[in-house]
Amino acid sequence: MSARHDLSASVALLEGTPESIVCLVAALPEWLLHQDEGPGTWTPYEVLQHLTWGEVDDWIPRARVILDHQDRVAFTPFDRDGGKKRYAGWSADDLISEFKRLRTENLVALRGFNLTAEQLSLPGRHPALGPVTLSQLIASWVAHDLTHLYQIARTISVAYQDAVGPWTQFMGIYHMERRA
Repeated sequence: MSARHDLSASVALLEGTPESIVCLVAALPEWLLHQDEGPGTWTPYEVLQHLTWGEVDDWIPRARVILDHQDRVAFTPFDRDGGKKRYAGWSADDLISEFKRLRTENLVALRGFNLTAEQLSLPGRHPALGPVTLSQLIASWVAHDLTHLYQIARTISVAYQDAVGPWTQFMGIYHMERRA
């Protein structure tokens, strides 16, 4: 595996997440939108709340901290459940629209930084992880999206596990370790 970070590929993946979310959750019935994998796991709706909150309080604010202060100022800790509070009671359609709007604004901001290789290597300070770089932050944003897309797909698949019957043995999604 390479530690190389391709910023243009990252931007393309970040641009695609909202439509991937729409494809996965927009047409779900309420019961499936609120399906989870068991105690301590999130529903697709809660994942959407979390992703939307991250657009407000995580990625671009932290990028600005690195660009403005480098590692002299630590990131504000991110409240992983902040989206549940802020977006409680929102319809899935309204939440999807808000996520798409915020992601578009954040990608405009990211492009507007006109990041150089030197800037991508600027240091930041995560409150729990310690030293990080701007490049690592952006790559983590992409991996975070992909993790939650997988989580949504996996959670939806749980509702179909019994219905699949003997084909379960051929469905890799039923044989992978589950993580929040």
